Amino acid sequence: MTYPALEPTEKTRMRRAILALTGIVGLLVGASSLPAVAAPADDWPVQPEVRDANAVVAVVDTGINPYHETFRDDSPQAKRPPWTYIEGYPKNATRLDLTLDAKDYWTAVKADCKRVWSKIKPGKLYWVPGTKIVGAITFAPQTAIDCKSEEPSAGGRILDNGGHGTMTASRATSSQYGACQHCDVVAVQFSASIPLGSPSDSTVEAVNSIEWAAKSSAWIDLQSNSWGPFVPGWDPTGQAGLLTSNPELVRAVQKVSEKHLAFWASGNGAAFRGGVAGHPTLLSPHLAPDAIIVGGNDSGYFTAWSGFPPHIVSDACNSWAARYTDMAESADTVGSGTSSATPFAAGGAARILLEARSILGDDSTGVAGKVVASGPKHLVHEGPLVDGKLTLEEWKRLTFVTATPRPQGHFEDGTPCDAASPYGPMPVAWNDIPDGYPEYLHIGYGAVDADSFELAAKVMRGKAPVPDRTATDEYFTQDRAAREALYDVYTAP
Repeated sequence: MTYPALEPTEKTRMRRAILALTGIVGLLVGASSLPAVAAPADDWPVQPEVRDANAVVAVVDTGINPYHETFRDDSPQAKRPPWTYIEGYPKNATRLDLTLDAKDYWTAVKADCKRVWSKIKPGKLYWVPGTKIVGAITFAPQTAIDCKSEEPSAGGRILDNGGHGTMTASRATSSQYGACQHCDVVAVQFSASIPLGSPSDSTVEAVNSIEWAAKSSAWIDLQSNSWGPFVPGWDPTGQAGLLTSNPELVRAVQKVSEKHLAFWASGNGAAFRGGVAGHPTLLSPHLAPDAIIVGGNDSGYFTAWSGFPPHIVSDACNSWAARYTDMAESADTVGSGTSSATPFAAGGAARILLEARSILGDDSTGVAGKVVASGPKHLVHEGPLVDGKLTLEEWKRLTFVTATPRPQGHFEDGTPCDAASPYGPMPVAWNDIPDGYPEYLHIGYGAVDADSFELAAKVMRGKAPVPDRTATDEYFTQDRAAREALYDVYTAP
């Protein structure tokens, strides 16, 4: 049985349902046509290099394609053990020397199969020299890889055999289209299936994965989770595992979200999937009070299908991402749904942190006493860095309030979707929606995008004031109170 919470990256056809919804919103705002599909640019926008600063994102998913060129790093640092430049990194991590110059993905995997992939052990940390993959670990009880197969990734540990994990990792940190092109990534793998004989084991595996990332918060800054239970239901016994929420999972999500920033996909449509109409995130028990909930928009266009309200959104249809069985290929059809939006939002937050550390001259990573960046006081004259530090709460707040409340499309979004996609937009741009409309009902504080990062950088450098988001703040104060009350119910003995 395929793991129910991992949203598909291949799109199906649901034209009539989307067209029905477009008619409803068209009546509301006076729109009548779908957005035109723009051709991609020839070159990727390259983010300026950030020197003497690091940020580390953990992506909890189905694994990673470590051979893809978008995870390459040819700097001298990437050839060194991570513990030599990341304070607190475990010194017992094992180096994985991979065949990065093979002619294609399957040739590379076969060349390394017996020497590397057949020897991977669950719960052990690895790193890949020559890449930005400073960590890779699996909690998946998969069988041994078949090195005699022509395509031997099935059953492999760390290797992504479905594409979802590579997509999410590349949306967060890839050097071409990731939200933070100069951040490092840790791939935390867990299973893509629920054992029919013991479904509760799936909860154990998931909890072990997210808690490992949080326990490593001394060097891992944040985690991204593009998964969740199959339906937003409740099983107090936990016997159904991740088919629905249970107390063990809910407590774990809150626990890890208190240790460092933890981003969670809001889901795609009713019962988390299928597009069409969204569902209230308050009815999703695992979206605990301190979890950062990520919804979707599409190149600046309104979407009605993702969970609401999210705290922030990012592009969730036709999102550029890396292919998992290729050395170089990517496409704007690889990423979709809030699975794609969540790692981009997480990577955007990491990019803000990277900038803060660069300003303060801080080359550390991780959370130390609720502080994520520190340096001399008064390097800037206004803003959150005046006192020479950025706290975990200030970082979270900055990510929220600088999000773009009326987003436009950006190149990293890929091309807009149309009515043929289950994750398509409504035919109206956010910029065309009347100012009085409360956008926070659908997109929270707004989109994490190029505009939001530019604003966050100005705020941190004292070049712009902290945005006034009073109305949105008031709404989410009430939203949090409701989540806290529900959390007490869901975690009661």
